[in-house]
Amino acid sequence: MGVLTRTLAGAAFLAVATAASTASSRPVSDSDIASGDYGGEMLIAVDPASHVVRGYYQSSTGNGRFNCIFYFSGKVNGAIRSYFPETPDEVVMGTLSRESDGSLSVRLATEHGGCWNVQHFADKDQPAEFTLQTAYPWVSVAVIKRARAHLYDSPISKAPRKAYVVKGGGVGIRASRPGWIQVDFLGGGKAVSGWIRSSDVYPLS
Repeated sequence: MGVLTRTLAGAAFLAVATAASTASSRPVSDSDIASGDYGGEMLIAVDPASHVVRGYYQSSTGNGRFNCIFYFSGKVNGAIRSYFPETPDEVVMGTLSRESDGSLSVRLATEHGGCWNVQHFADKDQPAEFTLQTAYPWVSVAVIKRARAHLYDSPISKAPRKAYVVKGGGVGIRASRPGWIQVDFLGGGKAVSGWIRSSDVYPLS
């Protein structure tokens, strides 16, 4: 191989290496995170307008003896505010990060009540990681505050369907209309979709 050929080959390799380095060092944005079901227990949604990431974790163990439930909002690779929906003033700060394999990790400063026995979120050496299972076109995540939130076929439907979501259930929001939100509820192994009244959920942070 001549000097010129080696020089050109070296330049080509350098260009490829530089491009790869640039791509790998590119800051991760909210557009790199997909909204959807991250394992049945974690729901995450990205608002394309505000770039806010919202999530809801709900799990239990010991036949319901220990429960870990919290809602959070914030930015990817930045700070998040987490709290139990009924007590929004009791905030635990943390971070949400996208890992190199595409999974999301959540780290909290301290554990929410009940979480230590279900899933550790305050372990600095081993953060809680979640992988996308099914993507959904959600713009937000909300939590039901009524005893029952009945589903409607549309905002103009006069009568609700038999299906409903009970208090504490997390839902992914697809769209909104004055007084209404279109949601997906992941229950029984499949998504149930419909419209509920916006007053049926806790206020979004």
